[in-house]
Amino acid sequence: MKKILLILCLLIALEGRAQEEIAFNNAAWQATLEQAAKENKLIFLDCYTSWCAPCKWMEKNVFNVPEVYNYYNQHFINTKQDMEKGEGVDLRKKYNVQSFPTYLFINGKGEVVHRTGSRMSVEEFLEEGRMATDPDRSMSSLSARYNAGERSIPFLLNYYLAVARSDRRTAEKIGGEISEKVAEADLNSPMGWKIIKNIARSGDDRLGKYYLSNQAQFASYASREERDALTDRLISSTLYPKIYSKDEKGFFEGLQHFKQSTSPERQKQAVMLEAEWYQQQGNVSAYVKLTDKAMKGVLKADAEKLSFLARRLNGKREADPQTAAFLPQAYKMSKKAVALEPEEYSIQSTFGWVCLTMKKKQEGLTAARKARKLADAETSKIQKLAQELVNELEKL
Repeated sequence: MKKILLILCLLIALEGRAQEEIAFNNAAWQATLEQAAKENKLIFLDCYTSWCAPCKWMEKNVFNVPEVYNYYNQHFINTKQDMEKGEGVDLRKKYNVQSFPTYLFINGKGEVVHRTGSRMSVEEFLEEGRMATDPDRSMSSLSARYNAGERSIPFLLNYYLAVARSDRRTAEKIGGEISEKVAEADLNSPMGWKIIKNIARSGDDRLGKYYLSNQAQFASYASREERDALTDRLISSTLYPKIYSKDEKGFFEGLQHFKQSTSPERQKQAVMLEAEWYQQQGNVSAYVKLTDKAMKGVLKADAEKLSFLARRLNGKREADPQTAAFLPQAYKMSKKAVALEPEEYSIQSTFGWVCLTMKKKQEGLTAARKARKLADAETSKIQKLAQELVNELEKL
């Protein structure tokens, strides 16, 4: 009797745990379609692969959040298919799945009602589900209305948001229409904030210019954090073209937004931008002076950014006249990054690649073998890259 009770308790516990995430069925695709038609529900199809890191991230960080699984389990018949195995291979062709994860919302007739994808936050993922169940906001409904000639700004904004993650070309087209048609008087509104936040790309386009010139008026529509994040994004996007066009005056004038700020994050961004400037200009001494100071200051504990800077310098993974002079600094920054975060795959890998370029075999092998071990928790593609690094260093 005790054993029976124990088994029952375990079954109840397992059932409870199963409900603490999106409940995916294991039925064949045709049976899932028939169930959707019978229950008059949409199918939520998670298109994934075994090597897709964002797919795994979504499972661990989004699918198991109560708001998410309660909504999806209530409104959808949930299923998932590995796009490289079984029925997934044909479904990938049928629905033209090109990237992972792709999320499809399909009716009982097998027609895609809404489509989205990529790694996203809990609220973003919930909003995609809400759009799929809303006839006024689902991708298929909006596409039909657009093709029928509807062009109001609120409608275009909904259409843009519906396709932004799944159809970049259409999104750019709709975003351009909105940017051209929206009246300036309508930008000072909640809808105007939503338009600017989603469609403005830099401080040089129409929407970005308007926002940067009228930031105070948006205090009623968004938090200070949201507005600051948009300001920083727009100014950064404006500065990168100045780097590549060698507009020194324009670049350093714009850089003051970050350099003069008391915010540590903005000061870090100032370093990243200025480092890119000196790298593109081939100014090794200025680059070294800037990053040496940063390693003792704002970046002294930021392994991720130090490693990123090193990767930018070692991008070609081979010494050439243009990059060779920067390599000692790439070595210094990536080595410091490893000391700060020794258990991060990308950081160990970056140090290993820098060592390979500089022919530092023993240090490189230590980092590469550590990276290969850490890669066991990553995708098969990452594991292949990590092994390639070990192999290349062993040949030295």
